[in-house]
Amino acid sequence: MSEIVGKMKKSIKFALRQLGRAVASVTNRLTVEPDVFDNKLGIVVIIKNEGPYIEEWVRYHLLVGADIIYIYDNESTDNTRQILEPYISSGKVVYKYFPGIAMQLPAYNDALRRYKNSCKYIAFIDADEFLFPLNEGESVANIVSSILDEEPKAGGLAVNWRMFGSSFHEEKPYGGGVLENYLYRAFENGKGNDCIKSVVNPRRVYRYCHVHYPMYYFEYYSIDETRRKVMGWSNINNNIKLLRINHYFTKSKEEWIARRSIGKADAKDRTKTRTMQEFYEHDNNDIYDASALYYSNLLNKDKSNA
Repeated sequence: MSEIVGKMKKSIKFALRQLGRAVASVTNRLTVEPDVFDNKLGIVVIIKNEGPYIEEWVRYHLLVGADIIYIYDNESTDNTRQILEPYISSGKVVYKYFPGIAMQLPAYNDALRRYKNSCKYIAFIDADEFLFPLNEGESVANIVSSILDEEPKAGGLAVNWRMFGSSFHEEKPYGGGVLENYLYRAFENGKGNDCIKSVVNPRRVYRYCHVHYPMYYFEYYSIDETRRKVMGWSNINNNIKLLRINHYFTKSKEEWIARRSIGKADAKDRTKTRTMQEFYEHDNNDIYDASALYYSNLLNKDKSNA
């Protein structure tokens, strides 16, 4: 009996959500989209204790075409805030302390509400994910715009992961950043490479209910760079030509073990941590791929000239 009641509650909840989405979709059709935006591309990320990595991640995304980055800090206890201060002062980073449990989706939906008219497009990614243009020096913002601007019903771009392994590092490498130290990845059809994250037109998104993709207003949907419709979090694309996400999921074994203590931003149970089995499943170092060194060298050169 309790199982039947549970299923009925889920059905009612789903029906109410769809009704709300339908009403919101009608309202959205009556809304005039702005002609001019303060930013072409914004990025939303939720972090916790990313001090060793966050500056490289921010500098990299500003280099490849992000205009502004919205950082939601989920109770960091390290020096993340101090590291970000110059970027906050310059206006390139908007920082928001965002405490609580399972706060990734609330952060995404807060950003949609606050910034949907500030950016033409917004990417929702993690701090171990790097939006990576396959043609050196090409702007991510321009790639996204060239695809979505031509598709009147496209609500967002589904961008596939390419999973990078430990590059055979047992310990965290001394010196250098992620882009420089992790140069081995899985085969094109390797584990995790079918997963996508989304760069969206935020005015066409109803809400985020899943960290990989949003729920759009009725009539809108995601596409990949081939203009193929994508439903959900999985999209098999073994021939990416324009844009991918370099996902440095494992890093070294030492860093993986340290990361386990932080927990997951979308997990309701803070005692639930990633396992060593996950590390071994994703630590695939099949292909040497040094393409990120182009950007690493630019970042290092810029820092030495500062």
